[in-house]
Amino acid sequence: MKFGIMNLFPLSEGGSDHQVYRDTLEEIELADELGFDSVWLAEHHFSKYGILGNPLNFAMAIAARTKNISIGTAVLVLPLHDPLRLAEDIAALDVMSQGRVSIGVGRGYQPTEFSGFGIPIEESKVRYNETLDVLRLALSQENFSYHGEILHYENITTYPRPYTPGGPTILQGTVSPDSFRERGAVGESIITSPNFTPLGIMQKNFALYRNAMIENGHDITQYDVPFMQQVWCGEGEQGLQAAAQAAMNYYKSVGKVIPGSEQAMEAEKAYYEAVARNIDMLTLEQTLTHGGNFGSPQRVIETIEQLRDQLGINHYIGWLRIPSLDRTAALKSMEEFATTVIPHFRAESASSSAPSPSEVFAG
Repeated sequence: MKFGIMNLFPLSEGGSDHQVYRDTLEEIELADELGFDSVWLAEHHFSKYGILGNPLNFAMAIAARTKNISIGTAVLVLPLHDPLRLAEDIAALDVMSQGRVSIGVGRGYQPTEFSGFGIPIEESKVRYNETLDVLRLALSQENFSYHGEILHYENITTYPRPYTPGGPTILQGTVSPDSFRERGAVGESIITSPNFTPLGIMQKNFALYRNAMIENGHDITQYDVPFMQQVWCGEGEQGLQAAAQAAMNYYKSVGKVIPGSEQAMEAEKAYYEAVARNIDMLTLEQTLTHGGNFGSPQRVIETIEQLRDQLGINHYIGWLRIPSLDRTAALKSMEEFATTVIPHFRAESASSSAPSPSEVFAG
């Protein structure tokens, strides 16, 4: 089991955007020292919801200041990017970090971001697919041509070439059952953060992914199967309630940036309307029980074990820096996680008592 941390880069009211960057870099350096395996950076634009517009730029600073931790994006919003410049930046980061890179990508969902860059959100699916195609070609081939509906290139080579042969792993943000099945069938890596999704539905989705992989000859034991959720690890009711309140504040903020029914594409209106309704009705109790992994170190361990055994995940990514949670409390939680939760799973691995992915999936 690998362990990572997630960073959204929110700006609280009255806060300093400069300080957010400095604090987050310090936190990632601490995570590297504490033995976390990975850090994941979110991309957002034009709002205080998330103020990191260029994760790859920030990742360069991480590469220079850390030694072991891998650097991931969760996610790059592909329709907003020029794929050739993106390939150059990813390859440069791969070189400077000596291969410590994983690239999570997604379509995006915030109308303000698309309108701000002058890109029709109706084109997001086509742009996503074509940008992903070109990105993979640029990272894996020294000369390529491509002709799509929107993007056209002839005899192009990007530099520098990646440190990792063929380029870093690309993971696609995955939510719908069809996406789990389709990506498993072609052996594509995924990343997901299904907050408030019942465990039974998650089991079905991961089973679709696993079975599609097996049916098409892909060895899932060779893949990272990551899972993200908000986490608070500690003792005491006061800290627990503060973490749950911060998590609920975050979910409420999501409701302000998802598309309204008049902004979403026709096929997605029902989904976004349901998300908005659920957020509007969200209570503190629901957040505490279903909005993340909150509690004592033992409870946090048990939740991760359940996810591992029932979903087959092998890379647990914690949003330990929950937006609006007091920074001191968040850092204490991160240190508690590193000194109690991670060693528990490391010891299991060393003694070979934890089920391997092949054993999990055999059932």
